[in-house]
Amino acid sequence: MTAASAQSTGDVNHDGAVNSADITVLYNFLLNGDDTFLATSDVNGDGSITSADITSVYNILLNGSQQQPEHIDFTVNGVTFRMIYVKGGSFTMGNDEIASESPAHSVTVTDFYMAETECTQALWKALYPDYAYFAEQGDQKPCNGQWYSEILQFVDALNDYLHANGALASNKNFMLPTEAQWEWAARGGVKSEGYSYAGSNNINDVAWYSLNSDYVVHDVKQKSPNELGLYDMSGNAFEATTDNFSMNYSWATEGEVDPTGSPTASAYGLTRRGGSCTQGATRCTVTKRDFNDIEMNGGASEDMSFRLILK
Repeated sequence: MTAASAQSTGDVNHDGAVNSADITVLYNFLLNGDDTFLATSDVNGDGSITSADITSVYNILLNGSQQQPEHIDFTVNGVTFRMIYVKGGSFTMGNDEIASESPAHSVTVTDFYMAETECTQALWKALYPDYAYFAEQGDQKPCNGQWYSEILQFVDALNDYLHANGALASNKNFMLPTEAQWEWAARGGVKSEGYSYAGSNNINDVAWYSLNSDYVVHDVKQKSPNELGLYDMSGNAFEATTDNFSMNYSWATEGEVDPTGSPTASAYGLTRRGGSCTQGATRCTVTKRDFNDIEMNGGASEDMSFRLILK
């Protein structure tokens, strides 16, 4: 079984968008009594479903006031995961006080959705039920110990499965984030309060790290989320990105939109973010950069996981 649901004014049929299909649903209710989407058909919130709700959807479309759902839930073989809307914006990426995080530079990212948590072992096993190797096991723990190639295969399999079952539009795909997307979301996006860690200046509020974790990954969502409602972006497990690791941001172009990292492949492999349960506080900040050595061990480590985005 596969399903997706979203919450947004006017998105009557839960497909993640407000469009003519929602008007058709309302007509089907009024003309034929089809109450399949009864719970979301009262678009204007007046307590009844009438032609006024059709007018409300038309106004959303005509005025360009369509709002993205704050979250979209997907269910794969009984395992549900939530994607949180991250509105795009501009910010200063990096930190001039740390050599590997400098120079700080302006970046713009466009809208995307990001998973509320690191990918859990339960979600992985929903697609690969016979998969047995996790360094630290537990259905609600983040995946850990996977090769980078395995992670990419999982993402491809998830896209194929959800496309085939009609739960994901053909022009939408899950993927791993870039460094810029990851840092924007970790900082709290347009809701950012400027914290050092993802959601707080007190690391113990938001992260499992070397001083409180016993050096093992923990179940997701046990600490407080950041401003966007994203959990464990500091600590617990490193999170893979798609960007080549570089010793600094010397390659960066000021003001670039949706940058994809250093154009030059590095002997260090790909960048990972967020720190982990084995790292000290200074390695769990929203700007800290690290790498996973693909040539040495396939990019696998016992404290590295990944977090999906959707675009």
